[in-house]
Amino acid sequence: MSAAKDRLNAILIDLPAKNSQWEKNVVNPYVRAYDMAYGNYQKTLAAQAAHDRMVAELFVLAASVLTGSVMMAAFASSSLRVLAGRAMLQTICNNNLNRTFNAVHAVSNSQTAMFALGGVLDAAKSLAGKQVQAAVEDLTKSPPMAASPSALTFLTYMSDFVYTNHITLHKLVRGVLDDASITDDNKQKIADLVTRTPYWNAPENRRVDETSLSQKMELLFYMQAVLDSDFLVDTISVPVTTPYMTQSQIVEVGRKPIEIMPSSPNYPKLGAQKIGGSRGMDRTRSVEYNSLGSAIRNRINVVSQMAVGAPFYAENGMMASMFEKNSDRRDQLLKAEQIITRLALQTRPKQFTDVVML
Repeated sequence: MSAAKDRLNAILIDLPAKNSQWEKNVVNPYVRAYDMAYGNYQKTLAAQAAHDRMVAELFVLAASVLTGSVMMAAFASSSLRVLAGRAMLQTICNNNLNRTFNAVHAVSNSQTAMFALGGVLDAAKSLAGKQVQAAVEDLTKSPPMAASPSALTFLTYMSDFVYTNHITLHKLVRGVLDDASITDDNKQKIADLVTRTPYWNAPENRRVDETSLSQKMELLFYMQAVLDSDFLVDTISVPVTTPYMTQSQIVEVGRKPIEIMPSSPNYPKLGAQKIGGSRGMDRTRSVEYNSLGSAIRNRINVVSQMAVGAPFYAENGMMASMFEKNSDRRDQLLKAEQIITRLALQTRPKQFTDVVML
């Protein structure tokens, strides 16, 4: 047997160990950290049932922002269907994933293939295009993630993702090994490329501090809640006549969430804006903000202090939110957006094979 075939066989033998390293050092502790973060988040929110539907969305949010590796970014990219109909979450996740793939200089449009073949996909195609195409076809067939509150569910989804990438590389190496039309020289080149993939460069030691990551995740969830607290509200002024006088009554006729990041120049202007009306009933539109309540604000300050070293709210207490102006609430949304960006920067890989300590 040639040296090239010996090397490819050795890669096939070592692939399962790489799978185990990803599971032990990233996947399992990441899911445990999420379980802690979501448990604390759930306890803080009074209406638990109303937030169970968000559990899958929050997991994809965490994986998109607190990536640490191309593996996590590729997993998040393959799970974005969970966010259908959630424009703000889609914007945050897509923006951060695009920045991550740009940071590692990904040139391929196939983000879901970046874990198995990131950085070498195009080179591998030029040497063994048929085998590469056959190997990566399963990466685009992952089932949609269910909105389950169980951490075990997310563990199985992530494990399936790692196994699928294992199978992808196994198919590629086996296909190249058995293809008599590929020269030994090109077989050696494929072996070199495989050893440069993110999957092959699995971390040998734990890359997740579960306590620290759970604090960052919980803070991330609250920052998303802050970003979800703004609405566009339409009202009309209705003349009401009594035996003594005619006066105007303000009636709300429409309310919808604002799906634009607060830093965008297109974010709605504060203050009432006249948008029409008829028969003496003026129609106006204004930005309004829901208060998260003192208990949630207190928890946000505690978690923010632990995760980023400073409280989120400068003024807090039972009465603090009652005296906040809309401009104060807008500033809080901007701050939440900045914290999400900061958390993403802290955990973003710079190279395909980086596995940042989370």
